Amino acid sequence: MLKLYAFDRSPFGWKVRVVLAEKNVPYEVIVPENKNEDPAFARLNPIRKTPVLVLQDGRTLYESTVINEYLEEAYPQPAMLPKDPFERARVRMIEDTFDQYVYPAIRELVSSQFDSQPPLLIRRKADKVDHRLLEESRTKVREHLQRLEGELRGRTWFGGDIFSLADAAHVPALTGTLRILGVLPDPKYPALGEWIARATARPACRAAAPKEPTRIKEA
Repeated sequence: MLKLYAFDRSPFGWKVRVVLAEKNVPYEVIVPENKNEDPAFARLNPIRKTPVLVLQDGRTLYESTVINEYLEEAYPQPAMLPKDPFERARVRMIEDTFDQYVYPAIRELVSSQFDSQPPLLIRRKADKVDHRLLEESRTKVREHLQRLEGELRGRTWFGGDIFSLADAAHVPALTGTLRILGVLPDPKYPALGEWIARATARPACRAAAPKEPTRIKEA
């Protein structure tokens, strides 16, 4: 059986769990302890980051995008990349820009106004909020949401008719963090609102969701 080293609320482990659930691949979840000091974990991933997928023969893969690409090739049904070469590239582009740009903007939006005590986000008093970073990150997030709204226009999923690797990558942010923060749903982004409703109703997405979701605690 595959082994997935990941944390419950990590968006990167979460998106891998979505793909595993979509493809109905059995796996064991292992929550690493002291990953920064544990030499055994360093042998799995010298970068000491999660998620890490350990194959049945003991070989390991890390980086969530690489893991999900492997799962798409090793377990091709149901397909999570379109057949058309351009559409495949488009899905990969949407997925990649999440990791590189959307997630960092969301992380800044959170860190500017909350202290983290997992699973809690503790809202800071107004004089402790980084208002400059808050406004900058809000602007970035809105720009990304507008772009994603356009990508969904006329499509059921980011992958068109198929729930794709890009859709899996966006589940943690769009159905998790941004809903918790009250950013979504928003009538300015109707296609994203419909996507959220479809995704949260999807069995694989429900199965992959954190067992203990993040919650906001007011100061």
